[in-house]
Amino acid sequence: ASDVSIIATTDVELTLAPAQTVTIVDTGLTIRLIGVTSDERCPSEIECSMSGPVSISLSAQMGDADPVDVTMQTLTDYDGRSPSMKFEGVESRATYEGYLIQVVGVLPYPRKSTSEIKDSDYRVTLVVVRE
Repeated sequence: ASDVSIIATTDVELTLAPAQTVTIVDTGLTIRLIGVTSDERCPSEIECSMSGPVSISLSAQMGDADPVDVTMQTLTDYDGRSPSMKFEGVESRATYEGYLIQVVGVLPYPRKSTSEIKDSDYRVTLVVVRE
């Protein structure tokens, strides 16, 4: 079931399915992946002049505070991994309550078209770092 919560620590890659929540140990921080809101990556079996970003919607919550919606984008390689370099206009990281949330990967990578991927099939890999 995708509504299962997972527990992780800072500085470690964690992968969420849509609607899944992670609690970061010893921080009071929970992050819920709402889902992938758009995928403009060029399918691997099609030639495109350029490949766009994939956009992710999360909510972050500290303790009992109201959750805050966070939107991020990332470009990825065919393995679904985000590049370490920053691209202008592509916000692959967000800060919340003293923590940096960074997208490090989005799978699956589209092969023929992004419409062949069901929303529920996406997996987003994040790292949370104390700032």
